[in-house]
Amino acid sequence: MRRKLYLIACLVTQWAWAQETPTDSAKALNEVVVSASRIEESIFKAPVSVTKVSALQLQQSPGIELISSLSRYKGIDVSQSSWFVTSLSTRGFNSSKAERILQLADYVDFMSPTSSLYGGNWMGTPDLDIDNIEVIYGANSALYGSGAFNGVILMHSKDPFKHQGLAVSVRGGSRSLLDGQIRYAQTFAKRFAFKLNANFTQGEEFLGESDAAIKAVTAGGLAGSDAANNAYGSPFGWNKLNYFGDVGSTVSDPKYTQYNNNQPYRIYMPGFKEGTIIGTNAGDNFINLNTFQAGSIRLNPSLHFKINEKTQASYEYRWSMGNGIFQSTSRFAWREMQYDLHKFEIKHNRWFVRAYSMFDYGGKAYEIGGVANALQNVRMTDPKNGNFPTISANYFNAWNQIFAAARGSGFGGGNLSGVYTPDQINGGIPTAFSIPVIQGGQSIQDAAKLAFNLTQNLQLSPMPAGASTSQFDQITDKVANGVGDLVINGSTVKGAAFANTARYTDLSAQREFKFNTTDIVVGGAYRSYLLKSNGTLLSDGNFSPLTGEKRDGITNWESGVYGQIQQKLLDDKLTLAAAGRVDLFQNFDTKFSPRISAVYSVGRHNFRANFATAFRAPAQLDQYIYLDYGSILLIGNVENGFKGLNSAGTQPYEVKKLAPEKMNSWELGYKGLLTKDLQIDLSYYRSLYNGFIGIVRFQGREDGKAPEGNFQQKTGDWAKTAPDRTRGRFIQTWANFDKPVTTQGTFISLDYRVNSKLNVYGNHTWAKISDIKDLIAGFNTPEHKFNIGANGLITKNFSYSVNYRWSSTYMYFMPFDEGEIKAYGTLDAQLNYYLKDFHSTIKVGGTNLTNANAITVYGSAPISRIIYAGIVCDLNFNKSKN
Repeated sequence: MRRKLYLIACLVTQWAWAQETPTDSAKALNEVVVSASRIEESIFKAPVSVTKVSALQLQQSPGIELISSLSRYKGIDVSQSSWFVTSLSTRGFNSSKAERILQLADYVDFMSPTSSLYGGNWMGTPDLDIDNIEVIYGANSALYGSGAFNGVILMHSKDPFKHQGLAVSVRGGSRSLLDGQIRYAQTFAKRFAFKLNANFTQGEEFLGESDAAIKAVTAGGLAGSDAANNAYGSPFGWNKLNYFGDVGSTVSDPKYTQYNNNQPYRIYMPGFKEGTIIGTNAGDNFINLNTFQAGSIRLNPSLHFKINEKTQASYEYRWSMGNGIFQSTSRFAWREMQYDLHKFEIKHNRWFVRAYSMFDYGGKAYEIGGVANALQNVRMTDPKNGNFPTISANYFNAWNQIFAAARGSGFGGGNLSGVYTPDQINGGIPTAFSIPVIQGGQSIQDAAKLAFNLTQNLQLSPMPAGASTSQFDQITDKVANGVGDLVINGSTVKGAAFANTARYTDLSAQREFKFNTTDIVVGGAYRSYLLKSNGTLLSDGNFSPLTGEKRDGITNWESGVYGQIQQKLLDDKLTLAAAGRVDLFQNFDTKFSPRISAVYSVGRHNFRANFATAFRAPAQLDQYIYLDYGSILLIGNVENGFKGLNSAGTQPYEVKKLAPEKMNSWELGYKGLLTKDLQIDLSYYRSLYNGFIGIVRFQGREDGKAPEGNFQQKTGDWAKTAPDRTRGRFIQTWANFDKPVTTQGTFISLDYRVNSKLNVYGNHTWAKISDIKDLIAGFNTPEHKFNIGANGLITKNFSYSVNYRWSSTYMYFMPFDEGEIKAYGTLDAQLNYYLKDFHSTIKVGGTNLTNANAITVYGSAPISRIIYAGIVCDLNFNKSKN
């Protein structure tokens, strides 16, 4: 067999960011999709809005990370917690978790069993193996279940019987980027095929550095992440967005409040930058460049057997290990997070039977704030060296004494009583803390500034001058890698690592019946979960939440059956369809999700309308999380709800048991070719949510019982302190909102080919949510965003592609914090040069070329300019047979 070297085509860059290339109207009209109705149909006649992206378009798009590159398409938003930890959403409610959208690879859901998120494309189809991607917008529970609330992403891989050969891609770039991918596929004896995908991606992570104040009150008037926080720039300090361990203390002792006009005041420690904590605990399985390296290693082999021309059996294995920063309730450092998946499938042209099991392992992941807080809450030295305070108690004592002296009669210089300087290197006996002369009678502002400035060296330092290690490093390493209670210097602190291992097993089947003008589809699915964290993340610790039982993992299940009938009328000009799905849950009532649709086609013009009801079951974390930050407890709401007081402690407050969220949605749309070179797609939708799932914060008890005693006077349960778990405390949980939430939006996409040298395109998306109060909804979506761009051939072997994306200012909420994301625009471009004699293509490109402040998750780092270059080639066995 003679083999030739072919390039993975980069001769002609992608046509727009639309579904089809409008250079050939007949080809465009014949383009098919399978996601919209779970059967093959023309993309123009799909009953819902669909975007289809080909492998060629993806290869020619500027970009490094697959999911983030999809933001160039209409109606799609992408949140980036960090470089490679991304999530996608359509029709609003974007977040780093993307809980309202289903992400599938060959119909396999690769969601993390523990965290109910996807984390980019770590377990999705590798770039070189993607045949195409379909994105369907809006409510699709009728055919895909409760996860398909706001849309579905379906990745199709290349069939090894049709796409044989060896493909290789190598590229490098800014921030020490290194990316290598390989795909190999080969048939044996005509009926057997083997496929292998492998890749390695690494780059210096983007780390948050903002010192903005954590919100005390949300935009909706609810309690923020730190309800007692000071304003930005306060001389008393403030809880900063990307600083950790900036522990706060409210001072109410009259001995000190007399110097603050007899008012209590709150002071904060300086804390540590995210990079300070992260840099001490970089991942070990990536090339060590003295920085936290983001990226992943993936392996994906599969075996295929062709039973006959219509039936194929296969086994597939996927494994991934990755590093990155994830943001939700806090900022988490994912180190060596591992996933693996086993899939068995028998697939016919008209039916399939599929079984797969998805596993995740916490690796060395840890919560960044947990490490920093432990640094502040350990004693200054081992008790055998004497009775010394904790780092934070020592700091606050020093701060208050300096403040009082500056406001009062001053201080003559020397050692402060009961205040010490920590031994930064060995953690030995602390020395006395000495300060210069302080003049009395200063203003509150000046006294507070002085106290802040003089106490800076009372925190532990990551690397004192001349030292090869430090107490900071030793404690950080122990806490970042520890789980449960740890004893350090006689103090009990919580390990910041997670001991989670989880899996779910999914069984599904489908059968299609085709008649002359009628298509019928029936199918069903069953999924079971086994979640384990040993109490480090979930309520699976002994007596956690407060019960009389010991626990060893959490089990959960859900199942569903669905069906659809599609009828063609009026000489195939009119297509009517009705679909429905019944879902059963272990923890919730049975739900029914219907969808009806109509498509009317006249020549190259297609009009669609649909109405659907969808349900979203609460994520596993919403049901079972148990994460104690000390100042606030995050707890699932799947038992009996909670009784307590509102966040201010002034009014009775009740939280009912969590239930699935419901949405009714309708859409009107048009898709067609106005001329042979001009394609248009437009849509308007309106959705009504009932029982919307959001976050609530209140004063209560973790067992759900109403706390006894007086909140203001701190009596009864309010007088109890840690570790008493029956104490009254600040709690965050997930609940259903009792008022309807309405969203609506439009998109329009235009693509026009002028000639081979110039193709222009543009799309605009508008999205709006109704005004709501008393709920943290997290719509997290700009009201307006658009893409414009051009691409084409400069010469026969030289092509270009350029895209500009802009989004308006909007509010973004995650449990970590809420804030405004300012309007920004990013410019991406790529040049491709074909070396004919070497059958290779050199790519040079860049994303965010103007280096805009591109933040897509409030609290995360902006993703700055990336310049890259690479080469792609393909040894295609299929072509060598011709």
